[in-house]
Amino acid sequence: MSNPRQVTLETLSQRGPLPLDEIARAIRRSPLATRYHLGLLIGEGLVAAENTVHRQLVGRPQMLYTLAERAHTHLPKQYDTLAEELLAEVMRTFGEKEARALLRRAGRRLAETASPLRRGARIETRLNRATDFLSARGYLARWEKSEGDATLRIGNCPYHHIAFAHRQTCEMDLALIGGLLELPMKMTHCIVHQDSQCVFVVKPTSTLKK
Repeated sequence: MSNPRQVTLETLSQRGPLPLDEIARAIRRSPLATRYHLGLLIGEGLVAAENTVHRQLVGRPQMLYTLAERAHTHLPKQYDTLAEELLAEVMRTFGEKEARALLRRAGRRLAETASPLRRGARIETRLNRATDFLSARGYLARWEKSEGDATLRIGNCPYHHIAFAHRQTCEMDLALIGGLLELPMKMTHCIVHQDSQCVFVVKPTSTLKK
């Protein structure tokens, strides 16, 4: 997003609904250019034009522009800081062993939100379910056959910074993937250990097809 539109969002967040001329002053653009940027933001669903309000003085009604709910995703965030502080506090309060157990429970609960597996589901069904679930959450997951086994590859750690600061976070992913697959598996590579991907070897694969 270009700078004038970002400044527009931040200005509306700080000051609330504003008319065109005040937004133009804030972003240091002409009213015509400001109207153009506002049109783009409205088209993206980030800004809404409120009902016109009449000035106390005689004149044309005035349009106010306000921040739409989805615009908050474009404002500065500190989720990593919050998550890191919370995890550090859990470690201090309960100790590492209980913190790891808590993360595993969180991973298993998250896996339970996936669509249920049919009894006796084939291995490829389990792997497709896992990759779809993980990829929808930013893991960039895929699987492939590998020397008689199946290999599940994770191309991105969605909480990279947190995992490097607290490697115990991987316990949640191990429980999550185990819960999604409901199959024996072994982690052979990990992004936190400076590998390019997280890699899981999944067994058995005697009926694997792709």
